[in-house]
Amino acid sequence: MTGLLDPREANHAHFSLELQEAAQARAWETLARAAAMIEPGMNDLDGKAIVDQAILDSGAERLWHASQVRFGPNTLLPFGQAPATPHVLEADDIFFLDIGPCYDGHEGDVGSAFTLGQVPAFQSLIEDSKAVFAAVKAHWAETGANGLELYDFAKTEAAKRGRTLALEGASGHRIGAFPHRVHHSGKLKAFGKTPSPACWILEIHLVDPTLKVGAFYEDML
Repeated sequence: MTGLLDPREANHAHFSLELQEAAQARAWETLARAAAMIEPGMNDLDGKAIVDQAILDSGAERLWHASQVRFGPNTLLPFGQAPATPHVLEADDIFFLDIGPCYDGHEGDVGSAFTLGQVPAFQSLIEDSKAVFAAVKAHWAETGANGLELYDFAKTEAAKRGRTLALEGASGHRIGAFPHRVHHSGKLKAFGKTPSPACWILEIHLVDPTLKVGAFYEDML
């Protein structure tokens, strides 16, 4: 699938596939611990403090990107856009976390949405974000589609589920030995070749205007 090395997929000399996969696995463990500490009555800023402390406690060397914490209606916002008004979580609510810790010189990057209480519509939206991710990943593996084609496919998969794919701030990116940006800082959506394994993060951000919330899921291709 990889073919000749594209310079945009280059990595540092200390890159190790084993360490990359381990960093990603540790990031998922950290995300789960942080999510379990999110409770009703907290706002986005409280959540970010919890997430950053969880990353520190996990033994991460640094963050390669700032933690993104979105509660309630702020889950509609794209990466990097701070909420104008922090949302206080209710007993029945939705939130998502996106973290980028580095372990052993390698960048982890994971994100997922979660619910508090029992709101079927929120849970359904979260399940759809994971289902679209899985469908796009399978399409990549089966067809060798390039980045643009993958996100066109994602739009179709989102529409099948009655959702809208939000691409601003969530159109995929490189991952690797820190810092990957020395080699390439562009988006997966703009990558005109088949993405190589363990080089890219696929991001799926679904929004539902009727519910006025969104759900986010990302992982390494």
